[in-house]
Amino acid sequence: MNFFINLDNIFLSSADSFRNIEHNIKFVYEKYNSEKKQYPDNIIVETVADLSNFKNFFNFPFQLYHDNKYWVPPFWIEFKDFFKNNNPFWKHAECKLFIAKRDGKIIGRIAAIIDFTFCESIGKKIGYFGFFECIETYDCAKALFSSVEEWLSVKGMSVMRGPINGRIDISCGLLLDGFNTPPTFLSTYSQPYYIKFCEKYNMKKSRDFFIYNVDLSKPIPKKLIEDAKNCEKSGIQIRHFDRLHTQRELRWWIKLFLNTFKGHWGYVPVSDDEVRSRFGVKQLQWVVDKKLFLVAELDKSPIAYLLATPDYNQVFKNLNGKLGPIQILKFLWSKNYINEGKLHFIGIDNKYRNKNIGSYLNYSALVEMKNRGYKSAKVGLIDEMNKVAHSTISKTNAKIYKRYRVFDKKLEKS
Repeated sequence: MNFFINLDNIFLSSADSFRNIEHNIKFVYEKYNSEKKQYPDNIIVETVADLSNFKNFFNFPFQLYHDNKYWVPPFWIEFKDFFKNNNPFWKHAECKLFIAKRDGKIIGRIAAIIDFTFCESIGKKIGYFGFFECIETYDCAKALFSSVEEWLSVKGMSVMRGPINGRIDISCGLLLDGFNTPPTFLSTYSQPYYIKFCEKYNMKKSRDFFIYNVDLSKPIPKKLIEDAKNCEKSGIQIRHFDRLHTQRELRWWIKLFLNTFKGHWGYVPVSDDEVRSRFGVKQLQWVVDKKLFLVAELDKSPIAYLLATPDYNQVFKNLNGKLGPIQILKFLWSKNYINEGKLHFIGIDNKYRNKNIGSYLNYSALVEMKNRGYKSAKVGLIDEMNKVAHSTISKTNAKIYKRYRVFDKKLEKS
């Protein structure tokens, strides 16, 4: 899931404060009663309906990946914020969470999710499965997939798609290759056997996504420099995000963000207020690396942007999913030793496409990262069908670092 620091937590005075707050929060799972269903191999799938099982749902991956040196633990604070009732996402979406147990021990989890605004926008009834994790036992995966399929079918969905953890910008896809390298910031890691389980359950490929690697020990390619310089000569200028005037910046950025990604695979049209409420956007003033959040302007008007960051996963891996005062201080100290960057995405006003603005932004970000002594920069996720993005990235001589796959399964009418 996405993560940005919420500095408010520094001022929480004790563990009792956390407990009191959590028990007063309303979560989306509370609308359900606890239900259990028996499956083969003594597997029971249980509906998450209380805080205890919600925490079990969150904690299971810590058990599953405890000896995996690449997996990066998610943050509890971000996880629970997503599932709060007051998250605007749930005004147009619904979910049901499941955990699988055998002999009283948790062996898997999954979420069934429907974004009704997405369904309306594409004219198709597609529901998601997400937050999927399970032991290397197909019967466990089958029980979890069946639970989601049954719920989505009852809700009238015709396709089960996933994994998508609510929104594609949170995280989506199962890792296809690159299991022996760490995931980058805002990307995920998954078990190699998940692909086999999805295929055995008769899921078919829906879409692949790529993350690229740019080797910053090598000179920036001449073609990229040339295109960047030509773009600059055309009158386009690049500046840094103005952190001191974050709200003013957000007014144009949210509008451009929504417009530039309209029509992209998985896009969901939402209100400006929903974007502002998202975890990370709310805290943007405090967490943005202004020299890596670049704004392209023409006549002093923003027409494009590039959002890049240090690869914070290098630090997050050692925080073990916790974000109290000690972890925040550890982060603030350790982030100075990060040696890789991450280019997340570029948005360009449609009226200014094909003017090498993307190349100019990429060049500027890579120069900043080289000046910091970063050894590499990762780029993506990039949709396999986004030919423009792949063409732009090719100018950096980037190589594929990881691939992810999203699956579809047609559902029988209930």
